[in-house]
Amino acid sequence: MLILSVPLRFYFRARAVGLENIPKSGSCLILSNHVSLIDPPAIGIMVYFRKKTRFMARDTLFGNVFLKYFLEHVGALPLNRGAGFRGGFEKAFEALKKEELALVAFPEGTRSCDGKLKEGKPGIGLLVLQANLPVVPCYISGAYEAMPKGRLLPLPKKIVFTFGEPFTVLPVMGREPTKEDYKRVTAEIMNKIAALGGVPSPDIKSA
Repeated sequence: MLILSVPLRFYFRARAVGLENIPKSGSCLILSNHVSLIDPPAIGIMVYFRKKTRFMARDTLFGNVFLKYFLEHVGALPLNRGAGFRGGFEKAFEALKKEELALVAFPEGTRSCDGKLKEGKPGIGLLVLQANLPVVPCYISGAYEAMPKGRLLPLPKKIVFTFGEPFTVLPVMGREPTKEDYKRVTAEIMNKIAALGGVPSPDIKSA
């Protein structure tokens, strides 16, 4: 991980704002916009001396031996999208139970094709409600300009990672959460991320 910090610091002139908002003790969730392949490992590098991080990557990526080695080396956890709405986060919950760490996830589910903030997926609301941990919103700027979706080699653009104040989401009391609850939580998270970046919050579609 430290080896990867060299190009990030010097080639991309990366800097982090608000690292003090990441709790030093206990686990938390870091939820960020997603615009580039740079995003997951870069967040881990930026908070390396503050908190150990893990992030989720779709399980099909682990089928390639070399890619699997890299993903495991930078702390990726396989996300099984075919396991259903609830079962896909099983590995993430296991990791959070075993040790204190920051689990990095991207509510949009995939990289933005135009760099703009997209609608969050309700699954992230499920993750937040079931994990019941502090949420640290993050907004990444410059990564889209450096390496947008489809680009093979990155450009030397400055990247800034802004971490907001942690917040908690009130649990659903007296009943099982519904998909509408998950969508409501996701909307709250996307609003926080948008506010950090000073960009419009995406519309959350109704069911």
